[in-house]
Amino acid sequence: MAFGQNCTRRCSNIDVPYPFGIEPDCYRDGFDLSCNETESKLYLGNIEVIDIDVLNGQARVYKRISWDCNNSVLTPKHTIPMNLTGWPFTFSDTRNKFTAIGCDTIALFVGATNNSYSTGCVSICNKNTTFSDGSCSGAGCCQTSILPGLQYFNITFSSFNGHKDNSWDNPCSFAFLVDGSWYSFRTTDLNETDFYDRNDGRVPMVLDWSIGDDVGCEEAPQNLTSYACRSNNSFCLNATNGIGYLCNCSSGYQGNPYVEGGCEDINECDYPNNYTCHGLCTNLPGNYSCACPQGTRWDPFLSACHSYSSSSSESSSFIFLHDSSPF
Repeated sequence: MAFGQNCTRRCSNIDVPYPFGIEPDCYRDGFDLSCNETESKLYLGNIEVIDIDVLNGQARVYKRISWDCNNSVLTPKHTIPMNLTGWPFTFSDTRNKFTAIGCDTIALFVGATNNSYSTGCVSICNKNTTFSDGSCSGAGCCQTSILPGLQYFNITFSSFNGHKDNSWDNPCSFAFLVDGSWYSFRTTDLNETDFYDRNDGRVPMVLDWSIGDDVGCEEAPQNLTSYACRSNNSFCLNATNGIGYLCNCSSGYQGNPYVEGGCEDINECDYPNNYTCHGLCTNLPGNYSCACPQGTRWDPFLSACHSYSSSSSESSSFIFLHDSSPF
């Protein structure tokens, strides 16, 4: 593992955690980024990075919107393929949705370089269509899921009448792979190029990433030189999209498992909203205990402790340990 000590870990307002990095010896192979200080932007190749999630193995990036318009607005068709082949990234099938908007729209998502996989959707509407903001079910907007493990896609368009017979000014179809939690359809998205202009011609999408090429958690720890889970109190889990593995901190710890000493103990007593204790909280390595004060009793994880008589035969004091995973 190459990991220099004097590494830039922030580009503008974006954190750059290992295994990512900018300078040589500051990143794991395949995770090199560049920081354009003039633009205050972070790039993976020529792909702009929005943020990086180490524990979930994901990165949000921007992707240009594809379009199909009649000649009165934009160049008739424009689409740019995206190819991640050779990189440890795949398009997230759980976070992204292939989305198309328009009223004369047939959009195909071609998800393999040999055309072995395609999906798509159709959006049709006219003067009698009732639209609903937030609804993307075929009236002005349609969405569909994609397969896991994809590293390439292109978008192709077709239409029924070339955007010529619409009863209002909807001369374009737009299509894009997008973070499903980000996009919500608005009726105004159908007004000329309003959607494209409002978003500067781009939308956020999510990439999944993993370590180890074709090596999973059974084989990876056998080679300690290349094994990525460097911190104590960390563990390996197989990637769910594509191949390879990820690292995470053990229960009761938080931080960056890819860095030695990166997983630090959580002091659960500092977070009473996440770790219940109605008594006296004591932090422990990877855990915490909760006890009733002297002269009281009960299970302090469930409710407040109650006073008892000193003559009671049930005057025993108990200390309870709890799983440190947040509720």
